[in-house]
Amino acid sequence: MSSFDPHTKEIQKQFNRQAKDYAQTNQAKDVRAMMGLVRLTKTNKSSHTLDVACGPGRLTMAFANQAKQATGLDVTENLLSIGRTEAAKLEIDNIVFTYGSALEIPFDSKTFDTVSCRAAFHHFAAPEQVLKEMARVLKPCGEILIADILGNEDATKAAHHDALEQLCDPTHVRCLSKTGFQTLFGATGLDATSSRFGSMDYEVEQWMIHGGPNEVQKEEIRSRFKQSVVSDQTGLGVREEKSILKFTHQTVVFIIEHTADATD
Repeated sequence: MSSFDPHTKEIQKQFNRQAKDYAQTNQAKDVRAMMGLVRLTKTNKSSHTLDVACGPGRLTMAFANQAKQATGLDVTENLLSIGRTEAAKLEIDNIVFTYGSALEIPFDSKTFDTVSCRAAFHHFAAPEQVLKEMARVLKPCGEILIADILGNEDATKAAHHDALEQLCDPTHVRCLSKTGFQTLFGATGLDATSSRFGSMDYEVEQWMIHGGPNEVQKEEIRSRFKQSVVSDQTGLGVREEKSILKFTHQTVVFIIEHTADATD
């Protein structure tokens, strides 16, 4: 794609600015968690895999350890550079990092055995288009892995949650709920063959590092989290433990086995 849409340009700006800090967050460098995701797939030494919106590439590298060839795709040059540097340091030679948008994946149809996307669907303004593109580049009978944080089924709590996320990171669009993902899959002609639900605990001060809000925004974020301790208006189970504000994201991993006629 010769020129990106305004939201994609905002993602580039945000993550180029925050690349180093984001790459060092626990959720971005948890190698054990990345390997756990790879083990949920059928990836083997004959597989070609694509990791969409790969960020600093830790999941891409985990796939490379099990696949014949692993590719990471992202629109953020600074994150891709971090991924390339880390892969070279680890002497991973069956990996490539490619610049491009998830809205128009720069590969031929039916190219990959596994297509993954982790911690990114809440950034997509057009998630249906992204999923269609993921399905397009997947081989018949291949599989899609999507891992992300979940939105609340209660619309009011979901709105409070999204507003907090946007204060920290303006490129956040919306956390899809379980029902929202199911609707997305249905609209794209796909069905999740398996799903796994979990949770991730955070300290608010550590969590804010990924988005890099300014001091005024930080104070507003803290205030909203404190309000949610009593009311749980965000649905995030906010609590104070020894004067430390903490909360919990609900998470999900979907595996979608792509049939030969899906989305064709």
